[in-house]
Amino acid sequence: MHTFRILFSAEWHHFRAAKGLVLLCGLLLATGLYGIYYGTTEIERQRQHLATLPELTRRNIAELKEKFPGPADAGDIGYYHSTFAVHHPDSWAALSLGLRDVNPTYVKLRLLGLQNQLYAADNTNPMKTLSGNFDLAFVLVYLFPLLIIALSFNLLSGEREEGVLPLLLAQPVRPAVVVGAKLAFRLVLVLTLALLLSVVGMLWAGVPPDGRVASWLVLTTLYCLFWLGVVLVVAGLQRPSAVNAVSLLGVWLLLVVLVPSLLNLGVAAARPVPQGIALTIQQREEIHAGWDRPKAQTMSRFFALYPQWRDTTTIRERFAWRWYYAFQHLGDLAVARQAAAYAQGLQQRYDLVEKLNLLSPAISAQSSLNALAGTDLPTHLQFQRSAERHHDALRAFYYPFLFRRVAFTHADYAQEPTHTFISAPELTTVQHGLLKLLLSVALVHLLGLGLLCVRPVTPR
Repeated sequence: MHTFRILFSAEWHHFRAAKGLVLLCGLLLATGLYGIYYGTTEIERQRQHLATLPELTRRNIAELKEKFPGPADAGDIGYYHSTFAVHHPDSWAALSLGLRDVNPTYVKLRLLGLQNQLYAADNTNPMKTLSGNFDLAFVLVYLFPLLIIALSFNLLSGEREEGVLPLLLAQPVRPAVVVGAKLAFRLVLVLTLALLLSVVGMLWAGVPPDGRVASWLVLTTLYCLFWLGVVLVVAGLQRPSAVNAVSLLGVWLLLVVLVPSLLNLGVAAARPVPQGIALTIQQREEIHAGWDRPKAQTMSRFFALYPQWRDTTTIRERFAWRWYYAFQHLGDLAVARQAAAYAQGLQQRYDLVEKLNLLSPAISAQSSLNALAGTDLPTHLQFQRSAERHHDALRAFYYPFLFRRVAFTHADYAQEPTHTFISAPELTTVQHGLLKLLLSVALVHLLGLGLLCVRPVTPR
């Protein structure tokens, strides 16, 4: 143990003397702080945007009260009045933005057909979407492996090339102790930076001190251990430093860039999913066809679904709001199977990636951090389902006014259903991610130790 402490201390002095490595750690620390700043700023921007939506609804109601000063037809109100299904972020989302930069955080709803509204989204800069957002999870998953490579590519080869390793092994010290001290120092250094950034990010984002704190820290630790295991494997091959650097960068490129890209392409080919715009086009065609169908045919189909309104007055006029909203809803039902298949296809893609992401610990770590923050695909699909339920509640609220021909008064606005949805963590995904990372760590470390046993450390 005394020898181990001496070697560990020597590594510390060697690191302090390497100004380039100190500068690199400082730059990564600054980059991580910027990632925290960007994530918290982006979530705060989203919160401020979402906070304006109730005011927009209040203004809309005020305009309608002015437009319809007395009792009004509920059909007019349902057509002109808009409400919002809102997806509020969890505080953890500031650390791992996930899909919140590509999926809408709210849906503007009226009493019209749902699908056309559900997949309508604000225009975004495609270059920004392509490059993605910069957050703490990005720094941990994509940049920290590069730091580990920079610190460790010459773990043993550097000592050998400088002529230090023969002198070191001439002393009464085992090679395993030398390797262990070097890896332990790098582990302490990297984990100190990673955990420091994590704690700063948690305090900055104001996350609650619950079990997710431990999960985030364990995920971060296992991911760093995996890359140190990769370093151990490459060091066990005992090649020159230049070869080690190229090999480690190749592994980073393979696991962080190529495998995720190929996996996404393979999953997209294996689980083809139609675009959401196809649903809206088909729904619009069905709704437009409703204008040409006999009213009796439309209402007969509608009453088969809602027999409680069958006893309402027969429609004799040229236009009636209850007929209009009836074929709007029938347009939704016409694409209900395709909409369910679309959501199911997205979920199947996600599930398939979760099964295959053992091939890339980077994907496993990123998806686990997103799941921990409630910014993954399943959470977005849950939000969409909650928006559908809110639309159903709106229809249930307006139908008595429409079919019983009850006037809509100003007091009735306060009775309208409201919606809210707050991201929740997908803890099952996090648990699976922890197990996969643990397995990956065990595999690379066993392989590295096996190489060192088969090919013992030699001075040359």
